[in-house]
Amino acid sequence: MTQVGSPRTRRRSPVRAGLLALALAVLLGGLAAPASAAAGETGTALLRVAHLSPDTPAVDVSLTPAAPPGELLTDPGPDLATGMGYGGVSAFAELPAGAYAVSVRAAGSPATTPPVLSARLELSAGQARTVTLAGAFADLALQPLDDDLSAPPAGAARVRVLGAAPGTGPLDVVLDGGPPLAEELRSPGAATPVTVPGGRYRARLPSTGDDAEVDLPAGSVRTVLVLARPGGGIELRVVADATGPAVRPAGGVDAGGGPAGPLAGRLLRAVSAAVGGPAAARPVPAAPVRLRVPAAGIDASVVGAGLDGGGALSPPADPALVGWFTGSPRPGATGPAVLTGHVDWAGRPGALGRLDRVAPGDEVLVEGADGGVARFRVTAVERYAKDAFPGDAVYAPTPAAELRVITCGGAFDAATGSYRDNVVVSARLAG
Repeated sequence: MTQVGSPRTRRRSPVRAGLLALALAVLLGGLAAPASAAAGETGTALLRVAHLSPDTPAVDVSLTPAAPPGELLTDPGPDLATGMGYGGVSAFAELPAGAYAVSVRAAGSPATTPPVLSARLELSAGQARTVTLAGAFADLALQPLDDDLSAPPAGAARVRVLGAAPGTGPLDVVLDGGPPLAEELRSPGAATPVTVPGGRYRARLPSTGDDAEVDLPAGSVRTVLVLARPGGGIELRVVADATGPAVRPAGGVDAGGGPAGPLAGRLLRAVSAAVGGPAAARPVPAAPVRLRVPAAGIDASVVGAGLDGGGALSPPADPALVGWFTGSPRPGATGPAVLTGHVDWAGRPGALGRLDRVAPGDEVLVEGADGGVARFRVTAVERYAKDAFPGDAVYAPTPAAELRVITCGGAFDAATGSYRDNVVVSARLAG
């Protein structure tokens, strides 16, 4: 039976080594985490795995709800990653908050194979974490890192560097035309996240002479991996943690009422598109041309939309159309694509007049200019007062392809000629 571990570990019985690792994880608590992830906590968290050990073979990583203290669970859980080799980073998985056992076994081995490395991990509601398989083969360890996926400042990106090239010594990572990303970084190790203006940069390691172009789009959260090349030298690899709009709209959205309202005469500003995620992750979707929500009877053409002079998201002037905010990702790309349209206008029904009839689980279809269709499932339907619209939450970067569809709702305000609230439908790419 193939087993991953140090040479000394491989000489042990696989069953004995696996049970010993799991027992130590349960008895000693494994990976430390905030105590707020108490038993019975509601809500969800995000978790992913990164293989950052250059001389460790490919692995499968499984996850099992942790046993009560003093007990061992023997049933294997689902795999977070399979066949993951050095430099691999899994997608984030959404999980109920609570305690878990993270277990590592050789790639391709049966799920019932005792783990060669295991640790207990606590996940708090709303938390995002990365568990790294780090260090050299003989000193392999599971290490947890907390991820900050919140929106960076307007026009900026947040980037963190992870050292994953043991034996290279402390390294500096600098950007041409930008601030240092890491100073005296060791492997394994994590630098403090840095905020930089969005854009493309040349990242360099002055002590080794290695460099690479890195794309850090505005509104995104990225990780730069410092990896050892098989033939020598260092490779810098960018991982997309989460992507948000390049420009976040300000305040609520006026998407109903009539010409007497504050929408009259607004001048739209063009905003360049910001498509998130690495190009290899999935083909770049085409611009959207049609929105359909069968459960609510919504079927409308989609055109580009921008911001008004005050920075607020502005729907198309034609109430029969839906607008795609071109400063957000395209529907189907990583991040929250934003669509908006009128609930009504000057006494005419709007394209999104029935949006408040949508319910979680309903299907949302967005057709692209190339004829492809991105299928989403509704995850939430929420209503917010426009004067307290939570833009940082609605437009926050996401690690998956999501959708935000926004229109007006609530009581009509005759003084402004519009409605007091916004209805926000959130959906996630299906499959």
